[in-house]
Amino acid sequence: MNDTPTLLLVAVTGVLVAVGVMLLLERSLTRVLLGVILMGNGINLMILSTGGTAGGPPLLGLTPESEMADPLPQAMILTAIVITLGVTAFLLAMAYRSWQLQGNDDVQDDAEDRRIAFGGGRRELRRQIRRQRRELRAEIRTQRADLRDRMAAQDRREAAERAALRSRMLAADRELRASLRAGGRGGAGADDAEVAQRIRDARQARQDSVADLRREVESCREGLREHRRIDRETEREMRRELRRRVRAQKRRLHTAIRAERERLARAEDSDLQGSD
Repeated sequence: MNDTPTLLLVAVTGVLVAVGVMLLLERSLTRVLLGVILMGNGINLMILSTGGTAGGPPLLGLTPESEMADPLPQAMILTAIVITLGVTAFLLAMAYRSWQLQGNDDVQDDAEDRRIAFGGGRRELRRQIRRQRRELRAEIRTQRADLRDRMAAQDRREAAERAALRSRMLAADRELRASLRAGGRGGAGADDAEVAQRIRDARQARQDSVADLRREVESCREGLREHRRIDRETEREMRRELRRRVRAQKRRLHTAIRAERERLARAEDSDLQGSD
């Protein structure tokens, strides 16, 4: 006895099951019903093909054992037919009730699942906002530390310039005193007008040095004020950008929540959904 199923039965079984699974994935209850029926018939055909070739009734004393048909696939197919009939009746009742209430037989999304999904979206949005705030604060701290370093470097430069100015002033003072002592030792041989001119030149040179140093210090202070102003503008711009991003994300989230609430309200109001 050849128990191998034919290629035609295998192909028909595969087509029925594939089409049934494809219809089961649809939203329409009518297509789901057709998918259940086709898939049930395909599975019944597969069970039938495993029973081997046809034979006599499996009754002892009536049919020899070598010619008996396998009774197990037949019993399983009968059970599957009964189960498929029950599922078909249940789906028909659901489709009819859905058509009466909503005017269609489409399966709606579960409200609780949608609520959980939107809750996850809100949590993800909060995490993104907190992460952006942490990044902004870290960047602000970095900029402030950089500004403090630049201010400390500027203070060190100013201190060095003041020390250099003091040393130059002391050197000029020593040179002036040395000139005065040399003029005093020269007595009548030294020209008073020349000594006075040298004193005036030394004083003028010292005043010029002080003025130059003050201009340099003022220029450095102006540059530092400009850096501080730029840093404050950058910080304010970053804060405004963060607030814009947060507001935009909140608007998108509120719009999605509002649309979902309206959809749930329409789904709960059967009369309004049917008129739509």
